[in-house]
Amino acid sequence: MTKTILISGGTSGIGRASLSQLLKDGFKVAAFSRDQLKVKKLAAELAKNFPKDQYLLLSGDIAKEQNVKQVVKKTVKAFGRIDVLFNNAGFGYFIPADKVDIKKFQQMIATNLIGQTILTREVVPIMKKQKSGTIINLVSISGKKAYAWGEFYAATKFGLMGFSEGLRDELKEFGIKVATICPGMVKTNFFTKQELHRRMKRLGLTKKPAMLEPADVARAVSLIANQSKASDIQDLTIMPF
Repeated sequence: MTKTILISGGTSGIGRASLSQLLKDGFKVAAFSRDQLKVKKLAAELAKNFPKDQYLLLSGDIAKEQNVKQVVKKTVKAFGRIDVLFNNAGFGYFIPADKVDIKKFQQMIATNLIGQTILTREVVPIMKKQKSGTIINLVSISGKKAYAWGEFYAATKFGLMGFSEGLRDELKEFGIKVATICPGMVKTNFFTKQELHRRMKRLGLTKKPAMLEPADVARAVSLIANQSKASDIQDLTIMPF
C-alpha cells in the first residue's frame, strides 16, 4: 500500500525538500502553504516530474482553524487516508526580552504551537480509524536548549516538545507513533541577514557558521515515515558538522 503524507509549510525550505524526497520515495504527498504564489509555482514544477495523482498542493494558513479543516478534508477526499503527518510550518522571532513585541510573539505561538495542535487534532481521528499512523513534529535544537535572544522562539519549541511527548504516550495504544526532529541551523530563508550577522558576532565568527542542508532533514523525515511496524523512532537531533 502506498502511504500518504500531509506536510504543512510545504512550499519552501525543509517542507519543500521533504516533499521532493517523499515523492521520489514513492509516497503520495499533500502539502499546503499560506503563500498562494509559491503554491502555484511549485505546482508547475511538480507537473513536469510527477504524475498528478501523486500529489496535492493546497493554500491554507495553519494558524486559521477553518483553513486547516479544509486542508485535511481535501487530502482525505483525494487520497482516502493520511498515514503520516509532518508538522513543519513555523517561523522564528529573535529579540531581547525587554524589547519583545507581544503581538509578534503571539503570532509565533499561533503558528509554531497552536497551529500544530489544530492540525494534529484534525488528523488524529483519521489515524485512530485506520489504527495506524505517524506524526512527525519538526521541533528544533531550541526545543532542548534556549539561547540568548531566542527565548521566545524556544518557548514555542519547548511547548511543542512537551506536546509531542504527551501525545506519544496518549496515542501509542491506537497504533500511532509520534516523532520529533530537532535540527540545528539549516540553510534556508529562516534567518534574516541581520539575525545571521548577530549570531556570527556573538560567536566571534568571521564567516557563516556550518549549517545543515534542507535535504539532510528531509532524509530524516523519510527515514521515520518509512520505518517498519516494529520500529519507533521517537526523537532525532541533527546538528551541522
